[in-house]
Amino acid sequence: MKVQYVLAMEKPQTHFFNITMNIEDFTEENMLVTMPAWAPGSYEIYDFARFVRNLKAVSGENELEVIKKDKSTWKIVTRENHSIRLTYEVYANDLSVHTSQIDFTHAYLNGTSVFLYVEGYKDQSVELMIKPYSGWKISTGLEKLGENRYRAINYDILADCPIEIGLHRSLYFSVEGKEHEIVIYGHGNENEEKLKDDLKKIVEAYNRMFGHLPYKRYVFIYHLVSGDDDVIGGLEHLNSTTIDVDRFIFSPFDKYKQFLSVTSHEFFHLWNVKRIRPQELGPFNYKEENYTTMLWMAEGITNFYAYLILLRAGLIDQKEYLKHLAENMRYHDFLPGSDKTSASESSFDTWIKLYKPTPNNVNSYISYYLKGEILGFMLNTRIIEVTRGSKTLDDLFRYLMEKFNRDGKGYSEKDVINSIREVTGHDFSDFFQTYVRKPGKIDFSQELKKLGLTIRKGYRKVDGTEPERKSYLGIIVKGNGGRYIVDSVLEGSPAFEAGLNPKDEIVAINGFRFGDRFLKDLREDFKKLRLDNLADYEPDSKVRINFFRRGILMDVELTLSSAPYEYYEILDDPQPNNGSENLKSKFLVT
Repeated sequence: MKVQYVLAMEKPQTHFFNITMNIEDFTEENMLVTMPAWAPGSYEIYDFARFVRNLKAVSGENELEVIKKDKSTWKIVTRENHSIRLTYEVYANDLSVHTSQIDFTHAYLNGTSVFLYVEGYKDQSVELMIKPYSGWKISTGLEKLGENRYRAINYDILADCPIEIGLHRSLYFSVEGKEHEIVIYGHGNENEEKLKDDLKKIVEAYNRMFGHLPYKRYVFIYHLVSGDDDVIGGLEHLNSTTIDVDRFIFSPFDKYKQFLSVTSHEFFHLWNVKRIRPQELGPFNYKEENYTTMLWMAEGITNFYAYLILLRAGLIDQKEYLKHLAENMRYHDFLPGSDKTSASESSFDTWIKLYKPTPNNVNSYISYYLKGEILGFMLNTRIIEVTRGSKTLDDLFRYLMEKFNRDGKGYSEKDVINSIREVTGHDFSDFFQTYVRKPGKIDFSQELKKLGLTIRKGYRKVDGTEPERKSYLGIIVKGNGGRYIVDSVLEGSPAFEAGLNPKDEIVAINGFRFGDRFLKDLREDFKKLRLDNLADYEPDSKVRINFFRRGILMDVELTLSSAPYEYYEILDDPQPNNGSENLKSKFLVT
C-alpha cells in the first residue's frame, strides 16, 4: 500500500486544514480509517474526530460509500477499486502543545489531531506534501525529500513530528556537528542570542551525560503567547519538542528558569520516554487510554533531571537547585493526597485525575511529576551511597538506553529493578515496595543526611521576626474578577471540619471584606491558586467566615489551627556523616 497526504490551507482565517489522502495498491474490499483520540505524551482523551468534517472518498470519478463505525472510525466501501482518494477538513483553533491551530498568523500541527490513519497499516511508510499559505515557510523534524515534501517511515513518526508553518523566526546552533533549529512564533521579552546560548548549554550537558545525541537534527518549537505567569507547557517528540510559554517569561530570572526547566525536561525525553519507555507506551493504541504504572519514572524522573541539568550546565547555581528541591519537599508534605496515592497509582490514574482534576485532588491524589521527581532524587542518592560514589542515576539511564533502545522494547518495573541491580550490585526491591507502590510521607531529613545536608522549616518573617506559628483556615482560593472562590479545602483543616466547600465565595472574615491581604501563593512557581494567609489572627482563635453558597449568604464560626510551614531550606549539616561531603559533591557536580 502507498499512502500520500496532501496538506492545504487555502483560507487560514477560517481555521480549517484541507487534507487529501491518496491511497494506492490495496486489495481490501472495505477500508477502515481512524482519527486518534489522544496525543502521546498528553494522557487525556481529546476525541480529535470531533473536529473532522466533509470526509469523502472517490475512485476515479466514482464516489464511494463512507459509513461511520464509531466515534473516530469510518468504513470506506472500496468495492473492487485499488486506488482511492480521501478528502476531509479539520477544524483547528486550539493553540496548545497537544492540539493544532491555523489562523491568519500561522499554522501549527500536532499530527494525531490532523492525520487519519488506515487501520492495519500504521507501519506503512507515508509521504506528506504541504501546500503552505502564500509566503509561509515550514519547520519540522520530518525527513525532507524536496521542496515542501516530507517522508515518515510509519504513521507513528508522522504523528510524532509537529509542524510549524508561517512567518516565524528560526535561530540555529550546532552541537556534535548536528543542527538545532529554534522556531519562535510570537514576540515577547526574549533575547535571541542568550536564548540560543542557553539552549546550546542544555544540549551540551545532556550530550556529556549520554555521550551522544540520538538524532540527525533537532527542532525546538516555541509559541510565545499572552497569558498569566502559569502559561507554560511542553510535549516531547522523537527529534523535536513544542513548548508554549508566556511571551514575557524571559525575565526576571525567577520566571526565566521555568522556561529553561521545561526546555530541559522536554529535551531529556529524547532518551526517557522516546527511546527508553514503559512497555505500555508503544506501539501506541491511538483509540483509547494506554495505562501504565511507570509515569513517575517517565515524567517524574525527567523532572528531576530538568533542574539537575540546569545546575550542571551552569544556568543555575547550587543554592538555586537546593531551593527548588526544598520547595518540592515542602509541597509534598503539604498535600494530604501524598498519604493517599502511591507513585504507581498516580501514574495509572493520570487519565482520570491529573488531566481531569477535581476539587478533592489535593486530598486524594499526588502528581507523578512531583512524586517521581522526589523519587529520582532518592534513587540517585541511594545509588551514590551504596556504590560509594562510583555510580549515579546517570549510569542507570545509560544502561537502560543501551539495553532497551537497541530492540525498541519497553521496560517493566521488574526490568528497572533488575537494571539497577546490574548497575549497582544491590537489590532495590524494598525501595520500590516502600516508596513506589505504597503512598506515604517521606523522612526528608534522613534522605538529606546521606549527603551531609539538613533541612530547616519555618514561616516567613513578619516585621523582621520569624513567628513560631501562623494560623490558617485551610482553603485554596482561585481569584475570579475580584471574587474569591474556594477551589479546594484541605482535609483535616479548620475549614474542612467546619464544612466550607469548593465553589463557596468567601466575602468576609470577622466582618472585614475578604481580599488579597488574606492570601499568599500556594507555590512560588504557580500563581493561579493561593492559600489563605491569616497573619492578623493567632492560632487557636475563633473567626467568623461569611460566604455565598449557590447565591445564598451563609456564615460559619471556626477555630484556626497552625498553618503548614511556609518554607523549607536545605543547609549543610553541622555534624555530617563520614564521607557524606564526597557523596554530596558527586550528586551536585556529576
